[in-house]
Order: sequence, then C-alpha cells, then structure tokens
Amino acid sequence: MRGAVAAGSPLTVQAGLDALEQGGNAVDAAIAATLMAGVAEPLLTGLGGAGMAMVRMDGEVQTCDLFANLPGIGAVSPERAAMDEVTINFGPTTQRFLVGPGAAAVPGIPAGLCALHGRYGSVPMPTLAAPAIEAAEAGVEVLAGFARVCTLLWPILERSPEVRAHLGREGRPLQKGEVFQAPALAQTLRAFAADPTGYFRDGPGAQALCGFLKGGSTLGPADLLAQAARFLPAMHRSYRDSEVWVPGPPSAAGIAVLHLLKSLENSEPAEEPTGIETIQAIRDAMAQIDGFRSPDFYDAIFSDGFAQRVLAGLQSGQGIPSIGPGLTTHISTVDESGGAVAITHSLGETCGEMVPGTGMLVNNFLGEEDVNPPTLKREAGSRLVTMCCPSIIQRGADLFALGSGGSSRIPTAVLHGTVYLVDYRLSAAAAVSGPRTHLEDGCLHVESDGRSSATMSQVGEDTPDFIRFDGPNMFFGGLHLAGIEGGAFTGAGDHRRSGSYGST
Repeated sequence: MRGAVAAGSPLTVQAGLDALEQGGNAVDAAIAATLMAGVAEPLLTGLGGAGMAMVRMDGEVQTCDLFANLPGIGAVSPERAAMDEVTINFGPTTQRFLVGPGAAAVPGIPAGLCALHGRYGSVPMPTLAAPAIEAAEAGVEVLAGFARVCTLLWPILERSPEVRAHLGREGRPLQKGEVFQAPALAQTLRAFAADPTGYFRDGPGAQALCGFLKGGSTLGPADLLAQAARFLPAMHRSYRDSEVWVPGPPSAAGIAVLHLLKSLENSEPAEEPTGIETIQAIRDAMAQIDGFRSPDFYDAIFSDGFAQRVLAGLQSGQGIPSIGPGLTTHISTVDESGGAVAITHSLGETCGEMVPGTGMLVNNFLGEEDVNPPTLKREAGSRLVTMCCPSIIQRGADLFALGSGGSSRIPTAVLHGTVYLVDYRLSAAAAVSGPRTHLEDGCLHVESDGRSSATMSQVGEDTPDFIRFDGPNMFFGGLHLAGIEGGAFTGAGDHRRSGSYGST
C-alpha cells in the first residue's frame, strides 16, 4: 500500500514505510515505526512507556488510549516506593523530576500496540518488528536529537551503572555520530513480537520488570494483568471550514486545543501568519487556559460525562467548565485508502533504570507533575493524566494526521499546525516549521525564526519581559505531520527534534 510517514528519526520513518510496502495500512506503519522509535529514539519512547493514538480507519475516527495506570493493585506497603529528586536544565528554564524505581507507572505501549494490531493490523507483528530488531542488533547512528536528549537527561542516566554504560561512553553521554547498540533490546523486541498479548502481561517480560522493581516500587504482576488499551470516542468539533478530532480524558491537552481553537475562531485570522497580530491572538487565547490544570480540573477530568460537558460548553460559548518541558515523541501515518494514525508516546524522562537483560528503559510518570500531580486522587489501576494530543484534521477532501512531543507545549504545537493549515493554507512543511508562540504561567515565549525583525521589535514593545528563542529549540516540541492534500501525499518532520518524513 502507498502512504506517508512523519516521525522523529529517518529510521523511524523508514520502518513505517517498510510496513506500507509490505501491504500494511496506516496502523501497521504506526506500529512498526513505534517499535523502531524505541531503538532510534530510545530516551523518548519504548516498551516501558505509554501514550495516546488517534486512528481513522474506514472513515471513522477513534481514540486509542494506551496511557499508563497508577500501580499498586494489591500492594502491601505502598509507602516503600523510592523516588529521588533531580533537576534538569532546559536552558531558559529548569524543571524538577522524581526518578528511581518508585517513579515507574504501569507501561501502556505493549498493550496498546497489541490492541491496535488486533483490531486493524494486516501484517504479522514479527514482520513489523523486524526493522527495529535488526537496527538494535546492528546499531544506529546517534543523530543530533538523540545526542541532545542524552546530554539533557545525563543527570538521570548516569545514576545507574547499567544505564550509564548503555547510553554513554567513558562516563559521558553518547555524542552525535557515535553508534548506539542494544542487542538485549533486540531480543526483547523479538520475544514481544512472537507473543504480543502475553509477553508483558504475565510472560517473561512481565516477570523481568516486576522482579527488577520489587522492593522499590508498588508496581507488581496484578498491575500488568490489569493494564489494557481502550478504544474511545474522539472529541470532535468544527474549526472554520475544517473538522478536528482530538483525544478526550485522560488527555488534558485535547481539551486545551479545542478551547484555543474556539477562542481564535471568534475573530478572523490576522493577515500575516507570523506577525504581531497573530502572536497577540494566540497569546490572548492561551491566557484563557494558562494554569487550567487546577486541583478542580483533576477532580473533574475523570468524572462521568466530562468530555461531553466540555464540548457542550464550547458549543454554547462557555468554554471549558470552571476548572480553574517534556520528552515525548510522535508518529503520523496515512495510507492511500484514507487511513490515518497519529500516535504520541513517551518515557517521561525515564526513571533512570533499565530492566536487566532486556535493554528496556522504564518510565518515570509518577515523578512528573504533569502526569501525576500532587492533587490527583486516583486508585491503583486507574489511568494517569497525559498531555499527549495526537490529532486528525479533515479539510474538505484533504486529511492530516499530526501531533507533537513537548509536555505543556504540546497544545501549542498542535494549535500552530492547525492554524497554519486551516487559516493560512500553508504547506505541510511550512505548517511544521512555522514559528510558535507559547504562554505558560504568565510568561510569553516567542520563536524569532521566520518572523521579521520589525515583528520581534513589536513583541518587545508589547511584552518587554518575553523570552526570545533564536534558532530551532526542542522546547517548542516536535510537530510531525503526514497527510493527503490534493490527492497527493504530503508531510514534514519537525527540525526542532530531528524530525523526518517520507512517502512510498
């Protein structure tokens, strides 16, 4: 089947294209690309992580929720969970994370890929996993994005001798141009592909993970048995002349994106897509949701009918009901039959641990305030919150799958992609590379690339304390987009995160 793939690495893209060339559809391509991403982008995703997907097959759009559960089902001593605090320097800002075995939530990617494959897949899982297995055995070149994240997370990675040896050389992080090999991960991928339903449920993968974490985490066998992906209705609304689908709970970002689009729709687009009026419009829209993830929000998001109340509020003009930097990657695929998948997944910052003999890094979702905020009250076995926001846009006969990594900047990246595509009819490449504006905690962040010097001067006059970003910066996420426009495949990978795109 012909199709297109956009992702965070050329190898990730090629694995998806291989699946299409072997007769697979957009879902097969997304699965193959996800497995490869765990090798080519091992600090952003992997079998120890979780995520969200939007799937369009046979004209119907659904959410596949493959996010992480809170562990501790049947735990005798939940207070034994061990977490240590680490501060990561993101350049313009720093952020505190908790790591260690106790920071691990229940991985959702294995069950999610199994569910997607069982419902829509047409190529055998061992065939889809073959490129990732070969790459893990032979080794992959460390690209700029890989090296950048490895250096960024080194304060976490160097804590464990095994992880330090896995992702470093002579006591320092892997650098661009070096080779990353993971033969143990190749064996894990091979075993998972041979038994996708059981390997991480009650098979050898589950036993290895629980055995390693035992004593330092509440995650146990009952948690893995209970972990399951869920197919849910997508949240949908019209935006100008297009239709937009985003995930509902447990995604907080989908709700934010719909609110932002509603705010922008109240006025006509500014004449200049990168000018001061557009910056101000996006700033003002984001100001309405800045800090929306309050304790009241976390109490409400998992309540029955919350997504319906949000949509009803947007329709009536009320917006979200009164509710008061991240390391993630994204893959977008489309096929010639109109199938499309947008899938976003993450390891958080990793908990700094690797399961012995498996090459599998483990997430630290319990140590991320975006995912496991102190005010969130959830029972063991319940979903955590995510900012993943894979999205699908239908613009007449044109179709786009898009999404981004970037934690709190994910809604910003998706919003800009949507505005550039719908309001300004920019090409996929221009929509992905176009400059972004982000507001958080009252602070305005503005990219200068692609804007005139006059516009940047106006920003300084309008908001003197804004933070200016010159050159591509992973702070603004990585928007990867694949689509069908005018009957031809189109797309782009985000240069901010070493993105790549290809079609077949």
